[in-house]
Amino acid sequence: MSSQAGNHGSTPAAWTVTILALIGCTISGVAMIAANVMLFWAGAAVVLVGCIAGAGMRMGGLGAAPARR
Repeated sequence: MSSQAGNHGSTPAAWTVTILALIGCTISGVAMIAANVMLFWAGAAVVLVGCIAGAGMRMGGLGAAPARR
């Protein structure tokens, strides 16, 4: 049995990463259809910002607690 809390990763940090990654991937996908290289990299940057924001939020206490062994 897992020792992780019952939130299943549903934390503000996880939702921030998920939403920003979804937006960034959507932007990059549209850019691929439109053959726009700059827009593609802008979408990739949004994904990167989401990962950094999520990591910062987790360090700030808004993420799931580390699993205990």
